[in-house]
Amino acid sequence: MLRLFQFIVRYQASLFFVALEILCSWLIIRNNRYQSAAFFNSSNRIAGSIHNLNYNITSYFDLKQVNNELVNENARLHDQVTVLQDQLKQTQINLAVKNLRIDKYSFIPARVINNSTRRVNNYITIDKGIDHQVHTDMAVINNQGIVGKVKTASDRFATVTSVLHPDVLTSALLKASNTLCTVKWDGRNPRKAQVLYVPRHVEVNVGDSVVCSGFNAVYPPGVPIGVVSQVDIKEESTFYDIELTFATSFDQLSYVFVVANNTKEEKDSLELSIEADE
Repeated sequence: MLRLFQFIVRYQASLFFVALEILCSWLIIRNNRYQSAAFFNSSNRIAGSIHNLNYNITSYFDLKQVNNELVNENARLHDQVTVLQDQLKQTQINLAVKNLRIDKYSFIPARVINNSTRRVNNYITIDKGIDHQVHTDMAVINNQGIVGKVKTASDRFATVTSVLHPDVLTSALLKASNTLCTVKWDGRNPRKAQVLYVPRHVEVNVGDSVVCSGFNAVYPPGVPIGVVSQVDIKEESTFYDIELTFATSFDQLSYVFVVANNTKEEKDSLELSIEADE
């Protein structure tokens, strides 16, 4: 306090001069419009610059929080996109199902949670089981075509024998000529299969559609299997050598439908009774 008093006493003349200068400037600004306007314009520019500098500094130190908020927002939007993609796939499957005969069949949607395509014996796991009315020997399809057949089922999950299995034989029709045939995977390319037992007198062309016949009471008739991609025949052979390209992209399976044949038990019972009578 003593030093402050000594400072004031020592520089009292200079301080008094500065105070008078400030007072004069204030009186000039207060009583003259031009000087008043010029002063306030200048003060506004200075204040604006100071506020802008303060905003930039504050924004810089807030970048970490802003980045965290952006990361969280991106994660939320990613989740929404995933949900919308799932809904779109589900809608596509629902539209495909409408083209089938829904009076005889019912369809249980399921998600693929495990899938193999590069083994000799390939299987698929889905997230529906006995609790969802999924049972052994039910057909499995998607919006592209056939997928496989239920092998075993637990309460909440089921294992499906993929069409990419050498023991799976699918009753099929060449759509162009309505010729009955059989489709079997040859154990090599997951995109290709063999069409068997097509007699040489039948006209077969590359691009012909092959669909399920419906004769095995598993797959609904007309479900796509694939299209003919290669046709050969040996001179001494009774049947064609036909290669088929699957309609289903097995490497990209995400959603499927388990198909319940509502008349299968009645059909099987009738056929067993006929065999018993014989």
